[in-house]
Amino acid sequence: MPSAISEPVEIDYNEFISPAAKNRVRNPLKTLRPYVSLPGIISFGGGMPHPSTWPVNAMTVSVPFAGQSVFVPGYNSPTPDSLLPLAPYNPPSKTDPAPNLVSELQYANMHGAPHLVSWLTEHVKRIHNPPYAGWSVSTTAGNTDGVDAVIRTVLKAGDNALVEEFAYPGLLSALHSAGVKATGVPMDGDGVLDSAIDETLANWNEGTQGPRPKVFILVPTCSNPSGITVPEYRKKDIYAVCRKWNILIVEDDPYCFLQIRPEGAAKPIVPSFLSLDIDGRVVRVDSFSKIVSPGSRLGWITGPSQLVQQIMFIREGSTQCPSGWSVAAISAVLRAWGGHEGFEQKYLPHISDIYAKRCLLMVSQFEKYLPTSICEWPSGSGGMFLWLRLKIRKHPNYSTKSLEEISDQIFKTLIEEKLITAQSFFFKAPGKEWSKEEEAERVFLRLSFSYPSEEDIEEGVKRLAKGLKKEWGL
Repeated sequence: MPSAISEPVEIDYNEFISPAAKNRVRNPLKTLRPYVSLPGIISFGGGMPHPSTWPVNAMTVSVPFAGQSVFVPGYNSPTPDSLLPLAPYNPPSKTDPAPNLVSELQYANMHGAPHLVSWLTEHVKRIHNPPYAGWSVSTTAGNTDGVDAVIRTVLKAGDNALVEEFAYPGLLSALHSAGVKATGVPMDGDGVLDSAIDETLANWNEGTQGPRPKVFILVPTCSNPSGITVPEYRKKDIYAVCRKWNILIVEDDPYCFLQIRPEGAAKPIVPSFLSLDIDGRVVRVDSFSKIVSPGSRLGWITGPSQLVQQIMFIREGSTQCPSGWSVAAISAVLRAWGGHEGFEQKYLPHISDIYAKRCLLMVSQFEKYLPTSICEWPSGSGGMFLWLRLKIRKHPNYSTKSLEEISDQIFKTLIEEKLITAQSFFFKAPGKEWSKEEEAERVFLRLSFSYPSEEDIEEGVKRLAKGLKKEWGL
């Protein structure tokens, strides 16, 4: 037996790191974080909601062992005297969420707290009404957790998956880490082209490309990064192609209720893939992260019961279930909003309106300051992002530098103007090979309007205009 020694031994931890961990790719958006601390910087690069949009701004926690309650401050609520009056407590009805810390702080059912699962099941029925029998709902620790669980349930290393041509880097990282190859499908202003899905699958060569994809993962509403909301007609066409090739659709939809609705609750949301799903081939992933707060880490999955059960088995060995604290707090908030009616008729239109005003403000500043000779932009559908196309073929360095070099140069020029943006190369999925001329039509900046103040949105667009004019020599 070796004897105990007093001198430390240097350890080479590379011997302990698994191939899967070494293969893991970080989200490139994380590289923007160091710039956030620069003095005077304005960030259009991240995708964070502003704390003023969170529906909870403080709380108290009763701690019996300490013999007192503890106050937790929040946005614009720094002291206990800022707390709102305590509402009378009424026992929940059979249709209300029924949070109780006795159960919420205990080890939970893998599908989630029964009262919340029941409420979410009714919510899904009211909003999407899946047109087939045998679907069910289970809770997750947010969309990232949910999508990761789907990936690990239906895909294996060496498989291929279809994604949007420009996809959320967190999804691309998750697929890569699981050993799954992502194939980006070309898009237009209405999202992924159904004809491009069909062409991609018809021309698939399993001998050189590996197994034909059996899953298509997309963010269909106010997409990250493009901000596009896929209209109903395109969803029907995509669904038809996926039926033809027996493709499972993973509808990752955290921005669903942030779409612009000028008439509020009187205007229904764009129908979801789930609402069109007659076969049971859609797995829908929802979250409270954008309508409550990202730190809540609480979401839900809807799909065929057999598949949802298998997805939850995957979670048993990892996250298990959402935090009981989040379940209790969000369930209480849902009750405070007035159940389904209050949630649908009052709160969701309210949160949608907040983001709609921010989106339209940024568009109005584009129209005021940006030269259309070098860029163009959409009218905006809500969510948190606008997708600004750069007319790279008019850039002075187009003939001498690569598109990625020009994009990096533009990013650095905007940093000099104290503005953070996100380059479209962060989001580009492997896929169709384009000529330089074709690719030059597909260079964008993702610009987020969710966090900056109204004043910073205008000032940021001014800086954007100044930097772009400098780059194009205007």
